[in-house]
Amino acid sequence: MYCLASEVANTATGGWEELAQRASPAQAGVDGELLRAAVAGQSLADWPPEAQALAAEAVIRLNDAIDKAGRHIDTYLFPRYRGVMPLAAEVVEASSLPGVCAALALRRLWGASLPEELRRGTAWADQYLVDVSKGIVSLGQADTAVAQAPGQTVARSQAKRFEWDGY
Repeated sequence: MYCLASEVANTATGGWEELAQRASPAQAGVDGELLRAAVAGQSLADWPPEAQALAAEAVIRLNDAIDKAGRHIDTYLFPRYRGVMPLAAEVVEASSLPGVCAALALRRLWGASLPEELRRGTAWADQYLVDVSKGIVSLGQADTAVAQAPGQTVARSQAKRFEWDGY
């Protein structure tokens, strides 16, 4: 897993409220505080049973968006890092991958109603993944595709002849 629900909430302009609106099955009935409590596994006794059920569904949708964002990231990382996948937690935390995952998960929660400003605001995540896959950006982990073993280069050219007779 590349990110947590709290990181997606930090990425969203509206925080937990925005996540609650986007992840709720009917996009109603779950507020940000309820969703945060449900994600944290806290007691939901202060909310009515209907709201608790909606919150449980919202947590499933949120986790599904995070999981799908992670699988999307894997499609970019696997060709270069297949020998070390899954990546160690230290490598993930030291990179921009948690932010990328949060941005992609948030974008998935918006779905087809994604506002243009959010699309532009998360475009950096797509570019980061492209740069990692091309070898422009490194995660600081052993790269199995770009780095090549040292070798020997041989160059050949025609023999040069200089005529000293003309001097």
